[in-house]
Amino acid sequence: MPDDEEEMSLRRLIFAAGVFLAAVVLASPAVRGLPSGSPSAGAGQEAPVPGLSALDRQEILKGHVVLKELPNPGKKGRTFEAVGVLPCGLDEAFGVITDYRRYPEFMPHVEDAAVRPQGPGVSIVELRLGLPFGMTKRYRLHYLCSRSAEGFDITWQMVPWPEVPPDEQIADTSGGWRVRKFEGGGLLAAYRVYTDPGHVPLGLTGLAMALAKRSIPAVIEKTRDRIRTLSDSKKK
Repeated sequence: MPDDEEEMSLRRLIFAAGVFLAAVVLASPAVRGLPSGSPSAGAGQEAPVPGLSALDRQEILKGHVVLKELPNPGKKGRTFEAVGVLPCGLDEAFGVITDYRRYPEFMPHVEDAAVRPQGPGVSIVELRLGLPFGMTKRYRLHYLCSRSAEGFDITWQMVPWPEVPPDEQIADTSGGWRVRKFEGGGLLAAYRVYTDPGHVPLGLTGLAMALAKRSIPAVIEKTRDRIRTLSDSKKK
């Protein structure tokens, strides 16, 4: 194969690996509230909304999303957290984030979402991601929701889906949202996700994770856009 074709193939492979991991993180839609260091990054356990520095608060009040990587000792994957403000009330935010069936309408790369309610605040959600180069990834998530006067928590973890071929699976992912009333107005939303994508070709995990990291704040941004779109449609 000529050198230019080899270089082009390598570039495509790097891009595909990066897009895959970015999509896995980005399309893990309802994620937060899981302390690192516990099984599956602490799936199902509650953690406080992280402390915000004065600089963090300034950025958030400007409409920006603050992103941090969290310690993840003993885990193969990595954990990131994004914090930003949602311009709405609790009912509106809860309605959008728990409307799993409609994730294909606003969450990047989500092509299909099948929901099986299990009881009050509990659902099994099966997601299919459509990625570049014809790649497809599927996983099944177990969601738990709880509400209070001050906000709500939604946590999830991946559960087995034996029918999915190995090449369409990822190794592990978990996370959740923790949403609270914010003193600066609106709601303070903290979104946390742990992802272990499994095998990535040619040792490109570091590069792919860097691309995924840059995509994580978009989850809050897309959720914010969805809330605004629905609000505007109600006003018409």
